[in-house]
Amino acid sequence: MMTVRAMFHIGMELWGVVICLIFAGGIFIATPRKTRRTRIKILMQIACMLLLGSDALSWYFRVEADETTYYMVRISNFSVFCINYIFMSFFATYVWLTVSKNQHRKPAALHTVYALSVIGILLLIITQFTGLFYYFDDHNLYHRGNFYLLSQAIAVLGIALCLFMLISYRKNLDRIIFLSMMSFFVLPVLATIYQALAYGFSLQCLAIVISTQIMFIMDTVEMNMRFYSQQAAYEKARYESEHDGMTGLLNKEAGYKRMRKYFDRMDSHDEAMLMFVDIDDFKTINDTYGHTVGDFWIREVASQLRHIYWQDDIICRYGGDEFMALIRNTASEQVLETTLGMFFQQLARASEQHGQDVHCSVGVCRIAAIRISGNRDISRNTDGGNGEDTRGGVDFGQCVKQADLALYETKRSNKGTFTVYNYDRS
Repeated sequence: MMTVRAMFHIGMELWGVVICLIFAGGIFIATPRKTRRTRIKILMQIACMLLLGSDALSWYFRVEADETTYYMVRISNFSVFCINYIFMSFFATYVWLTVSKNQHRKPAALHTVYALSVIGILLLIITQFTGLFYYFDDHNLYHRGNFYLLSQAIAVLGIALCLFMLISYRKNLDRIIFLSMMSFFVLPVLATIYQALAYGFSLQCLAIVISTQIMFIMDTVEMNMRFYSQQAAYEKARYESEHDGMTGLLNKEAGYKRMRKYFDRMDSHDEAMLMFVDIDDFKTINDTYGHTVGDFWIREVASQLRHIYWQDDIICRYGGDEFMALIRNTASEQVLETTLGMFFQQLARASEQHGQDVHCSVGVCRIAAIRISGNRDISRNTDGGNGEDTRGGVDFGQCVKQADLALYETKRSNKGTFTVYNYDRS
């Protein structure tokens, strides 16, 4: 008749097997690139499953005394001890792969752990004939042998050597990884000491499995933190490479790239306005008020441009006191007059508040959609015979040149206003 204690052990260990299986699957799925360290982590989970499964079998077959039980109880107990020694080698390898940082020369401590594992397994095999570590009585009940403590001493020494490696290479580890691996030693050592002094519960197996899962959870947390930290650093570097540090607008290179991409995709339906904005007499502002004030007005103009145009419009700092903007999906002169009117008014208000005469000139190249009477698209250069014009017909370089000429015209004839040149798409 199975005791309540045996049923409790079996239940806990079977649940442990399921948890280890989930963890092993998670590690396998979450790491497409299977490094040696990843493979060792999966092997440790498999070892934990086999350890718990073997111990559950030893509890299940410890009562009946038929032939099946006779062999199963011996196989399961042998497996528990053997897997413990194998797991010790896996863990030592995991520690080394974590702390080594791709160093090829393995320390003596690692080789010693491997040797201890082999010695433990050899003594375990001898135990099957001599009762060195444990033996079974006539009722098929497990008893500790005279050298049981030697089996535990081998395990404790192996763990101590792993701890020595971890501490020796402490500088190679992030704090969270170091603490998670240090935590692994606490439960197994306490369980080993307790189990060496008293027998009744399989605390050692459970402690190893629980500590392994805690360590891998912390390892996963640290990996995710490192990934997001690297991702944030990458995003920051990309942002800084594309944006002007003073204004937060796109820099010339990034702005040009996005504008050219838009122009390359334009067809006869699309329209836009490309414009240059320049602070008038900026050298005089710098000479009169100083470069700090000049920098302020550069940031102010950038802020006003960002405020009046939509987020999907493209605005960049072209260089110095000059800005470039692509207003997409519109060629309406009324929209242009309204938005630039707001810009000039806001800039005039800010100029008045600071008691300084600051204004901007604007040159615009207007690219209208190609249309005929009845607002129908012209039917030439068609695609697939559907009657719709699919030509882009817009040269980005030519648009830039025309917007620049429009700006020059504004500065020559009437600063503080804007001039529009219409792009010919015929």
